[in-house]
Amino acid sequence: MNNQKYIGALFVMVMLLSHSYIATAEEGSDINSAITTMMEKMRSKQEPNELSEAQLKSTDPNIILSILTPYEKSPFDMVKRTAYRQEFRLAHLQPSLEVRQEVVKRFVKELTDPNSNINPYPYECLLKFKAADFNSSTKALIRLSLDKKGRKGELVRLVGVANIIEEQPRLGKLLIDELAYQAEADKTGERKWYLTLGWSARLALARTGVEENIDRCVSLIEQEIDKAIDESKNFRLFDDLGYIRQPAAIESLRKYLMRDERFRGTNPGMFGEPISNYANDILAASLANYPIKRREDRIYKQEEIELCRKWMSEQKEWKIIR
Repeated sequence: MNNQKYIGALFVMVMLLSHSYIATAEEGSDINSAITTMMEKMRSKQEPNELSEAQLKSTDPNIILSILTPYEKSPFDMVKRTAYRQEFRLAHLQPSLEVRQEVVKRFVKELTDPNSNINPYPYECLLKFKAADFNSSTKALIRLSLDKKGRKGELVRLVGVANIIEEQPRLGKLLIDELAYQAEADKTGERKWYLTLGWSARLALARTGVEENIDRCVSLIEQEIDKAIDESKNFRLFDDLGYIRQPAAIESLRKYLMRDERFRGTNPGMFGEPISNYANDILAASLANYPIKRREDRIYKQEEIELCRKWMSEQKEWKIIR
């Protein structure tokens, strides 16, 4: 009798495993077909149908990553970029730590590949991950790559994103006196101070919590942004302010959110973009419980701006995404 029960239980287990195997095989076949079709369209320069959110959410992420792996080595840069884009979307739609760490590792490997044909795309994506998404082996790769020639400024900023505290002494050696540098650069035509490796190092130190660098970064950025308002210069420093992810930087963004001015329009007679839109956009990406979601077009209604202003004024402590 006991043997019959044991055999019966074993039979049920085998059947369940068989159904599970068949379901997994079908799942893999379906997603493989979808990815193959997408990549074939990309190669023939047709408009590709990306994987849907439903497909990315419901399919085993390991299956998707396994199927996408060969496309990471494609000689067609758009095929390669499309593969990485699906991985990036997967990491945010199935945001388990294991998946996110695997995707981050893949992006860092691509960024540090001197033959990559899709840079700076990996770097731009990596800025949208958290320190916990960089495991020890990925951090080690970043640190090793700092010793080589290549995308040094981007790697330095990734040190801050990954919160690699051990690299603070090396970053300190890269710092420059930004204002003294700019005084000389104005004579020689060198690049602006906020485009230098030294500035990237200061930002990374600020992000890892070095107070003197936080204060220095915020002060320099505010001076440059205020100048940009009057002179219609580039506004990239809002992104640098958002990169810091420290309370002083959030407070600075809060002040810009409260302002009603617009940047001067690029064409005569045209209104420039509201300052509050820039600040709102960065805050939405920087704070975990912000009342609205960030938009790709950076267009926000006035009532949304007012809602965010009220919310920011009521906060006692910032829940910063790091």
